Amino acid sequence: MNRLIKPILLFCFTLIASPAFLQKTAISGKVQGKIAKMVRQIQFIHDGKLDSLNIKKEDQGFAGDINLLEPQFVEIKSGNAKQQYFYLVPKEKIDLTIEKNSMQESVVKFNNNKINKLQEIFNTYFNALQEQGIDTKSRDWHQLLFNNNEPLAFAETKLKEQLSKNASFITSIPNFKSDILLFIKAFRNFTVIDKMSLVEIEKALQEIKAAKLKRTALNIPFLKEYLTELTNAYAARTLEKYNLSIDFIKQKNVSQFIAAEAISKFVSDTIIKSELFSEKLRIELPTNGLKNEAFVSYLYDNSTQSVRNTYTEKIERLRANKLPDLNAVRKKAFDFLLQDSTGKDYRLADFKGKMLFIDFWASWCAPCKAQIPHQKELEKAYAGKDIVFASVSLDKSKPAWLKAVRDEDLHGTILHAKGDFKNEFPKAYGIESIPRYMLIDADGYIISDNMMKPENKKEIKGIIDEELFGKNTEEILQKHFKAIGAEALKQNGLMLTYRQSVVAFNTNGKIYYSYPDKFKNTNQFEETEQMLMLLGKDYFTEKYAIMNGEKVSTNNPAQFNLKDSWISKLNGLELFLHKTINNATVKFAEENTTTTDSCYVLKIKFKDKEEKYYINKKTYLIDKVVILTTNIEPRKGGGYFETFANYEDYRNVNGLMIPFKVNQANIITIKVQNAEVKPIDDKIYEN
Repeated sequence: MNRLIKPILLFCFTLIASPAFLQKTAISGKVQGKIAKMVRQIQFIHDGKLDSLNIKKEDQGFAGDINLLEPQFVEIKSGNAKQQYFYLVPKEKIDLTIEKNSMQESVVKFNNNKINKLQEIFNTYFNALQEQGIDTKSRDWHQLLFNNNEPLAFAETKLKEQLSKNASFITSIPNFKSDILLFIKAFRNFTVIDKMSLVEIEKALQEIKAAKLKRTALNIPFLKEYLTELTNAYAARTLEKYNLSIDFIKQKNVSQFIAAEAISKFVSDTIIKSELFSEKLRIELPTNGLKNEAFVSYLYDNSTQSVRNTYTEKIERLRANKLPDLNAVRKKAFDFLLQDSTGKDYRLADFKGKMLFIDFWASWCAPCKAQIPHQKELEKAYAGKDIVFASVSLDKSKPAWLKAVRDEDLHGTILHAKGDFKNEFPKAYGIESIPRYMLIDADGYIISDNMMKPENKKEIKGIIDEELFGKNTEEILQKHFKAIGAEALKQNGLMLTYRQSVVAFNTNGKIYYSYPDKFKNTNQFEETEQMLMLLGKDYFTEKYAIMNGEKVSTNNPAQFNLKDSWISKLNGLELFLHKTINNATVKFAEENTTTTDSCYVLKIKFKDKEEKYYINKKTYLIDKVVILTTNIEPRKGGGYFETFANYEDYRNVNGLMIPFKVNQANIITIKVQNAEVKPIDDKIYEN
């Protein structure tokens, strides 16, 4: 290349990529309304970044510039949880008024004819949905379209008519028409994702790839949700295609990994891809830590530096105390040859029928010695159980080893590996540093060749307990059913009135239940002046959900999945109902005890959930429930979350034991106000 031309081209590229080509847009406005003074800042999210304007205390006004690459949807946030998008045009002087009468919503009005006209055209779509009975101001309104998206055709026709009617005006606004058409396509597909076949999903993904989405597309309403859930569905349908049965608890985010790879393949813009990956990291790290480290690393490594900066410190903290991979297929342990102080040989077969916990250590290893008190506590906890704790020294000097045994007061199975680190046993597992711990099951298979240190007693005991006590579940189960008075529930119905508190929100509700599968729940938020101001009148209408066998009816879109969730609302009775109605298989959980050793822990897997029940060893009532939910339906793609509930204040109501107080995740408190065990009139379960 000509020496002169090359620098010129480089200079031109630099200018094109430079922030100087961002177009300055002057913004000014004022916040008014009942709670205007609660708002401190107005945020504008665009081009994959955020600009903020501070509000002046004296007059609730704000002013400043934002830099837009081109005309685009911009999310304007003023303290409201609900997303609000407006189509803004660079270089336009924009003055707006934000009416804040509740935290749930902001009414934004522009003093700019061009912006108002664009918004009016776009709003045609949602106004048309309103005509078809879809209230877009209600919670989860879009879920109504998952089962019936016929109103979309009407809304699409109305919006396209507006595009045609205003064609000459729209021509002067680059991107507007193409962004609107992309919205129409994305939202229609978004509502039918769980009905799409793999072929249809692949076609939709190819369309996305061909569209070469720019970062300005990030704020097209529902596009992020569409991309996320479409790639999740791609993963779920791919697994179905190959007839793969995935244990979403043990195999973790297999489908999420496939979804992330699909994002990389079909989404070309780095900023959009990073935004989607950042959202996955935001959910994954608090929920699962590094249990799915390969998945986390993929998201992290393929994100922009700004996203990596957000999560680097958290990931490093998680790696500092990482659990071993206990989900791998177990392999036969190495058939070692070790000696005790008398020279007696020990092989793997000598421990058959017992678990074997091995501590590789040496007399000169201070960190090894620091773990010995913790290991002794474990040995004491499992005295008389089918597990052997073996200390395997890698000392070169036998006298030094024996002296350390005396000094540390070691007892039990004390062994020596001749040849220290060159011994075939440590060599087989690549052991080059100590301390190092290993757990072998009763059949001689490796559970983990790199266990956490004994100081992590709770985690280690969980692993050991699942192996040791898995045979006792049926006996514990029957004692639990007897303790709760399960027969009384079979022969009668149950009616509960309760009050639920979530921070500043209080709900009054009523539950009716008749064995086996009739259930009704009504609830209504308590209306206060402050909450009414924040959330609006519609939030405080009574919601109901009824299940009568296979039939479900509700006035709350969020309760359409009632058939999968109703049992969890009958606190204290879930294990019995899952076992007798859903035929769930009950097993001993990984953690047999709490830190006080007061509970048995049983677990079930039912559809997309794993639930753990902490059964009190004295009362055989449930102390705590932990729910690990896997969303294996197509649009969720297999992600999961964990929550817990503590049960307190059990009371005997006509033979049925009911917890009158429930704490969920230290956020929600449920207090039963009245409970009756009696036959329930079948008319209760009619809509």
